[in-house]
Parts: sequence; C-alpha cells; structure tokens
Amino acid sequence: MSRPTSHDAGVRTRRRSRPLVRLVTLCAALGAALLTPGAAGAAGSRNQDAYRDLGATTRLDWMANIADDTSLGAMSLPGTHDTLSIHGGAAVQTQEDFGDSAKTLKSQLEHGIRAIDIRVRVSGGAAFTVHHGVVYQKANFDDVLSETRAFLKKYPSETVVMRLRSECPYGKSGPTDCAHEKKPKCPDGQSDSDACSKDPQPVTSSDVRTLFGKYVSNYRGLFYSPSVTGGGSAPVPRLADVRGKLVLGSFDNVDSDAYGIQTFNKHQEDHWNAESVQRKWDYVKENVDRAVRDDKDEMYVTYSSASHSLIRLPFEYAGGYWQEQGGVRTEVQGVNYRLMKYLDGGDSGRVGVVMMDFPGWALVDNIISRNNGHIPKGGGNRAIWLVNSDKTYVNSQYRRCMVRGPEFDSSKSGGLVTQRECQSKAPSSHQWGAEQPTSFDGKGFFWIKSSNGKCLTVPYNNGTPPSAGTQLFWWDCETRWFSGSQMWNVVPTKVGSVTDSKKSFRFVNNWTGLCLSMDPATASATGGKVTQDTCPK
Repeated sequence: MSRPTSHDAGVRTRRRSRPLVRLVTLCAALGAALLTPGAAGAAGSRNQDAYRDLGATTRLDWMANIADDTSLGAMSLPGTHDTLSIHGGAAVQTQEDFGDSAKTLKSQLEHGIRAIDIRVRVSGGAAFTVHHGVVYQKANFDDVLSETRAFLKKYPSETVVMRLRSECPYGKSGPTDCAHEKKPKCPDGQSDSDACSKDPQPVTSSDVRTLFGKYVSNYRGLFYSPSVTGGGSAPVPRLADVRGKLVLGSFDNVDSDAYGIQTFNKHQEDHWNAESVQRKWDYVKENVDRAVRDDKDEMYVTYSSASHSLIRLPFEYAGGYWQEQGGVRTEVQGVNYRLMKYLDGGDSGRVGVVMMDFPGWALVDNIISRNNGHIPKGGGNRAIWLVNSDKTYVNSQYRRCMVRGPEFDSSKSGGLVTQRECQSKAPSSHQWGAEQPTSFDGKGFFWIKSSNGKCLTVPYNNGTPPSAGTQLFWWDCETRWFSGSQMWNVVPTKVGSVTDSKKSFRFVNNWTGLCLSMDPATASATGGKVTQDTCPK
C-alpha cells in the first residue's frame, strides 16, 4: 500500500513563505476551576492559518500591554520546537526556512514567538554550534544570542524564554547523533597542538556548563541572571523582572538542575514519537487542559511536535495528511489545526508555553490571546469586580460593594441585590463567595452565594433571558442542572495600569451571557441597583 501524502508532500526548499469548546480557567482568589466566557474574536479557519504561514509582522511587542505583575507561569507563550532546524530533509526539518545564522529566529521573534528551543554541540572545545541530531543547522550560539539581543533592545517590553539542550551524547554516539568535539583529531603525522590532538579527550557535561558560562559572561546583561548562575533554579519571575531579558527556562542534558526556572520541566508534554496524530493530539489537549485548570504559580510546557521514524514526519504531525483506504481518500487534520480550533475564541486561561513545529499565524494569535486577562482594563469598568480577602465584591469603576438587599417578603426566601459604600469592617450582608455545586451537574459553573446561603440570581422573566440593565436578586439556590440563571463563569482579569494593576474578575451569567454590573443612574445612591450588562472586551 502506498504511503499517505501530506498537505505538503516533501519539504519546501524556498527561503520564505508568504502568505466551541471552552477551556476551564483557574481563579486563584476564588480557589476553584472556572469556565471562560464565549468567543472573543475568532482567529483562523483554514489549515494554512495554523501551519507554515506566520503572516504579517503585527506581533512585534505584544507583551507591552501585559501587566508587570503577571507571573511568567501565568502566561501563554507561543514557541517553536527545535527552533533553528531548517536543514536535513523532511525527517529533520521542523521550521520554515527564513535564513541561516539565526535569521530564522529573527523572523520568528518578529512574528510573536517568545519561547525557543536551541540544541547545541561543542565544536573545537570553544564554541556551541546549533544541531538537530547529527545535522548542523548552519547557525552558531553566538548567532542565537546576537539576534535575540538585537530584538530585545529594539522591543524592551518583551521577553524570550529559552530551553537549551546539550544535543550530543557524552559516550558512544549512534549514526543519527552528533558528537561533541573538545579538539579535532590531528591528521596523521601531525603532533598535538593548540589546534588539534592526537587522542582527543571526550567532552563532559562539566565542559558544556563551563563553556555556557563563558557565553553568559560575553553577553552580559542579556540573560535574566537568576536563571543562569548555576547556583540553583530560580523562582518563577514576574514579567517586570524579565522584560528585555533572555530567560533560561532549562538547561538539559548537562547533569545539573542548577539552571533555569523552577517547575519549567515539571508539567511537560513531550511524547515526541507518539504513534499517531490522534494520539499526539490527545497528549497535547490533556496537558493544555491541565495548564488551564491549575492555579499554582508553576510553568507548563507542551510540545505539540512529534516524529515517528519514517512512519510519520514532523510536517505530517503538524500539518496533517491525506490517506486512502478502500478507495476512499480522507484528510487527517494535523495537531496545529486541532489546537488552533480548540483555542479559537478563548481569551482567558493560561495554556503555558507551547512549542510547535511549523506554526501558523492564527495558532500563534490564539495562544497570545490567552493573555488578555492580564491586560489591565484602564481605571476600571462597572462590569469588572475586585474580590477582597474579607469576601467583599467591589465594583472596579464605582468602588462600591455588592450587598444582599432587603427581602421581598417575610418569607425571606429572596430579595434585591444592591450596592452601597464599602465599610472598614464588612458586615455579613456585604460578603459573598464562589461555590461549585456538588448536588447536580454544574457544568463547571459556580454559584455566587451570599453569607445567608442564598444565590445571586438573574430574574426568570417567564423563561425569556432578560435584557441588559435588569436588576439582580438573591434567591434559594436551585439544584437542577438547567438553572443557568444562577450559574456564573468567573473570569480573571486586571484593572489599573500596566505597571500598577489589581487582579479582578468578570462574572458572566450562563443563561444570558451578560456580566454582573452596576446601574450607572443609581451608582452614587445607597441601595443602587446591581444589574447585568454587556461584558467588557
């Protein structure tokens, strides 16, 4: 049987190409897994939007609007696997070729890539050359550092995270392995010299670490220092700490864990030889979902790349292929397309670092859009609320507290939700909490419960979703799966400025799709209305 053909049979030789699932998010302040709101601007519909076409250079400084106090572990970073692997044929190439000497890296950075994967070989005992296995990629580590430094100097709001690997084994190497070289072997008849050795000594992991230290010294000011001292891995930093810096995420195959960022390799998906595209996609989706659910300040790294000997090549895992069985020709979508569609429309919930083969512009955009919750929304918005440790919900625009208002009648089964000036010691009527229902299928949504155990509720309105501006009330919590009027998505966001932001939240009603808000006409009045309104972008 003939081998199935891919979307791009063979590897491109030209230099340059031109061209609703909702994820669970984490809300640390509320201590629970939450669903993100609906579509926030779809990006990409075709396979080529996810594969091989990086599009226009519109993402040069996309980190500029991200708040300084954002943890690097809370961010979503598009990256490339084997960043400079552009030579060696279909079994080795993993990226579009934009030029040797790390010009390919330069183009990737200009198109929004912020995580890179560099594999090096010791050459002549004095330099790192970039390899993918035995294949030299016509770039040296100096090229990588020079291009990165030039980019960060031009765009100091950005940071680049690097996974660095000593590519060659230290013992006996196989036919597809590179070999570190302390000194080249002298030709017959030539004695030992500074340039060569009759019996070259093997390179050790200690030699690799020492040589790396020389690069750090030569490129003083480029690296985020705590990640490269060799004295221990550094805590996950804030974006403010690493703007304009190259962050060493990990330094692999050097017999040391004293480099990089803590947890960089802890939550990692790298089934690089998954037996099928479907199986690889399952691995990728599982790790992405874990990243979205986890509220810990830890790194997640997902390699969407794979290669399985001659059965499936890197570009087939990334871009898909056609197969024919029983005379029927069907398309197998690649991991890139599946991930693009899976992330499409989401604007919150970190997915971590995603290392890709042959990424396309829309896949890159959909990863970047996952950082929207870290973009401060000016000085506040009436549909964004700060949640304080005393359980008060404070409107970010009017700085007033949501209150359990007066009962409808003596049964005390329900009443209005209002707002008033916050107090130094919050009374129980000012206190609320998010609780995930356990008595029925809550679909991942949450009750917002008052201190008396009643739930924040959108009026039933005879079964017709009420419009924006409708006042909310508190009511006995329903225990039926279809009670969407009491179910809320809680979406982390930030208000303030890039340099001074506060974590806050949008509360999105499952039934109406509108956000918890305040009535502008009664915003200054005690007992003013708490309503639902259009969610802020």
